[in-house]
Amino acid sequence: MKNKLAVLGLLVAAVSVPALAEKADRDKPIEISADNGTLDQAKGVTVWEGNVIVTQGTLKISADRVVVTRDPQGNQTLQATGKRVNFRQKTDNKDEWIEGQGSRLDYNSVSHQAVLTGAARIKRGEDLVAGEVINYNTETEMYQVSGGAPGTAGKGRVTVILQPKSSDGQKKP
Repeated sequence: MKNKLAVLGLLVAAVSVPALAEKADRDKPIEISADNGTLDQAKGVTVWEGNVIVTQGTLKISADRVVVTRDPQGNQTLQATGKRVNFRQKTDNKDEWIEGQGSRLDYNSVSHQAVLTGAARIKRGEDLVAGEVINYNTETEMYQVSGGAPGTAGKGRVTVILQPKSSDGQKKP
């Protein structure tokens, strides 16, 4: 039981990746299912492998492998990898969802950076951002999108699709 609580404690802050999403999710219990998992308390590392599904409130992350690390100061990182890493979460105070895909998702609780790589795409409502790498700051809500993989000098293209808004600031149907 103590190990289960320690594992959940490691994930609490790291799981709520997009800050603009449902803030109430942070106070919800975390459920993790996987084919297997390990915890190294001395190193502060938990590893979940095989059809990993992490849910907390409206947030759902699915991946082949999820690694969460915590340093002695309590700083946490989450790394989700797989053929396809998916996440989905309801936005705060709106009837809208954020959905993302890539081959890897990295989140750092200190820098508030969520980095989605490998044919990355994030959809919010009907708006879409796609590229090889999407770097998102969960505090400032600022995106940076690259068409090329790291180290390729930005070769490649990015795509952004924004839906038009009406004169009252609402998105058109």
